[in-house]
Amino acid sequence: MKQNEISRRYREAEIRGASSVECVIMMYDIAIADLRKSLGCLSAGDIEGRTNALVHCLNVLEQLQGSLQMESGGEAARQLYRFYSLARAKILEGQLKCRAPLLQEILASFQRVREMWLEVKGQSQTPPPSESWAAPAESHAGAWSA
Repeated sequence: MKQNEISRRYREAEIRGASSVECVIMMYDIAIADLRKSLGCLSAGDIEGRTNALVHCLNVLEQLQGSLQMESGGEAARQLYRFYSLARAKILEGQLKCRAPLLQEILASFQRVREMWLEVKGQSQTPPPSESWAAPAESHAGAWSA
């Protein structure tokens, strides 16, 4: 089995077991990788590579934006919707004008928002209940002890 096939199968298994927040973080990872690739292609003069990476990033953005639950998501959903719309506009401008600073700005923004999603993930994970292994506070005559 080829390495790409192994990676794809591993990713599929990871997605199947992921929470919705973990899926969002994975999507951010993909968008960040696309933006990094586009910057590398821009500096190398690889127009096709840059275009492919940015088109893929735009598809990820579309998926993220389309998955927002505007009714139940409240202000957070509205802010993310605006963020995705602005990111789309800046990606297109960066592509058309071949402006690395615009793409770097979007990359930095995605990294910051990804960090926020990691905080959400950490807050949503409840620690397992701890069991008390401490000795009883009062002594019981004839009770077993170690």
